[in-house]
Formats: sequence, C-alpha cells, structure tokens
Amino acid sequence: MVKPLRIGIIGLGWVARDYMSPAIAEAGDRVRLTAVVSLDDEGFVGLDPDVQRFHRLDDLSAELVDAVYIATPNHLHRPQAIACLDRGIHVLCEKPLALSYAEACEMRDAALRNGRLLVTAFDQRHHPAHRAMRERIRAGAIGTPTQARIDYACWLPAGWSADNWRIDRTRAGGGAVIDLAPHGLDLLEWLLEDEVRDVHCFLQRAVHDYPVDDGGVLSVRFRGGTLAALTVGYNRPETLPRRRLEVTGTAGTLLAENTMGQDAGGRLRFIDATDGRVDTISFSPTEGPFRHQLLDFVDRIHSAPGDCRDLDVALRHVELLERALTRATDPTHSLWP
Repeated sequence: MVKPLRIGIIGLGWVARDYMSPAIAEAGDRVRLTAVVSLDDEGFVGLDPDVQRFHRLDDLSAELVDAVYIATPNHLHRPQAIACLDRGIHVLCEKPLALSYAEACEMRDAALRNGRLLVTAFDQRHHPAHRAMRERIRAGAIGTPTQARIDYACWLPAGWSADNWRIDRTRAGGGAVIDLAPHGLDLLEWLLEDEVRDVHCFLQRAVHDYPVDDGGVLSVRFRGGTLAALTVGYNRPETLPRRRLEVTGTAGTLLAENTMGQDAGGRLRFIDATDGRVDTISFSPTEGPFRHQLLDFVDRIHSAPGDCRDLDVALRHVELLERALTRATDPTHSLWP
C-alpha cells in the first residue's frame, strides 16, 4: 500500500484555506497535511495539532513534506518554488507560475536539475463540467471548432482585504488580466487540445482607483485556426452574469455557465447546429475542481515524479501573456487608456 503523500501549504489565504485544505481532508488516506507556512498565526487557527506550523519557509524540509502547494502572492512563487525544489520537494504552484518568462525558466531549471515535479495549479481543468466538455469535443460533438469565448469576472475593490496584494503591481505583476486570464488560456488549450499561438490584449482602468488594470479583453488565435475572446475583470458586480464558457463548432455549441471558479455546480448545455435543439448535459453538481486537481498531482508524483511535460506549456503561456501585456502597456501602441 502506498503511503499517504505528505503535503505542506505555503500561504494560507482564502483559496488555500477554503478550498485546498478541505480538498486534502477529502482525499482520505491518499494525502496528509503535515506542515503549514504562514506569516501570521491566524493561518494556524483550526489546524490539526499534528500539523507543523512555521512562519519561515527556511524551516520547512523534505523530512516533513513530500510536496507543497504554494498559494502566496505572485512575486514569491519563483523563490519559494526553487527553494522547495532544491530541497527535493515537489511543487504545485498557483497561477501565474511566475511574473516573467525569465523567472519561469529558472523554476523549470530547478525542477529538471532536481528531478522533481513542478505543476501550475490550473484547477479549471478538473471541474467535472469542463471534463464533460472535453470528452464531447474529442468525440466530435461540435464538429470543427471555430470560436470560443470566456467571460470570467468579479468585483474587487481596493479595500477588499486588509492587504489586497492583487492590485499591487510589484507583488501581483499586474491586475485583473494577469490574475484571471491564465485560467482561460490554459482551459481553452486543454479543451481544444490545440496550441495558442498569438495573444493580444486591451486593458482598462474603468472603475477602481488603483494603479493596475481592473479589466481586459484578450484576442487569441490557435494553431489550428480557432479564434477565442476572453473578457476578464475586477469591475463586475457579482449580482451580474460573470462566469460563462462557450465553445462553438460547425456542428454545435457547448455552453457552460457558472462553472469557472473554485466552486462546484453550474450548468452545461449543448446546442445542436442541425435543428437548434438544446440538451442539458449532466455532471456531478457537488464536486468542485480542487480535490481532482490534488489527486491528479499526487498520481503524477507516484507514477512519474520527474515528468515535467506540462512545463513547456506553462512557460509558453507565461511568455505569451507577458508579451501581450507588454504591448498593451506600451504607449506607442495606444492600448492603455
């Protein structure tokens, strides 16, 4: 019998606390939380007494954990991931993997030289509705994919939290686009099993008075010719529609509503191009993406701990988004209002 994977959490913000911690608990005897690194003691509230608590990453060693989940502000991903990889610890790191392509390459090199797994936490691949979409696209249900659209937004005022690092350019690397667009780029590439070749971006500061973008629109072209549009924002009141995923082809459209995000549920429909018939597609309404994401990470550690096949994809996404954001903020391109 395989021993439970010992996992640590670095950074106990709301995503780690409300989603990853419960996912570890739900994984049964596959995974055991053995250590937590948090800057303040509030992150330790409610932890099992057997879980080791640290304020400094320097105190975390491979004697305590086999792998870590990194959920800290974006600017810390590179140094923390490299420190863990160099200690022989596998890493599941929140998106964006890094603030630049150069930083992401340093992280890849650390994973390769240590023979350890480095995976970006693209949880949207693991929502049951999105897995059902991929199966149907693979089976030819929509015919030849032609266009896709994602609308993924929320309301994030400057005072959303006591330390809203997501609107601090130094720590976040940007605003709504760098935070939300990586999920959409990865999800569409995974659904279509096609490679993103070009990304162009328009940014806005339309509502909130902070120094980074509070919204953006991305135009995307795939190698196979499919085109996509992604709308993301921190400026959408949460009483309005704000989470929609649509993939259209010559034979029909798959439309998912309220499936993007951390929670379970939502609705998935297929619209047939022949007669306009609308069919509701069932999937588990109680399963969110985090437990499946965690168990996929665990399976990969056990089966191929040195397999970094996703890293080239992750690095390409970082490079594409970095290039698009650079163009969007260059005043000679007149894309920044």
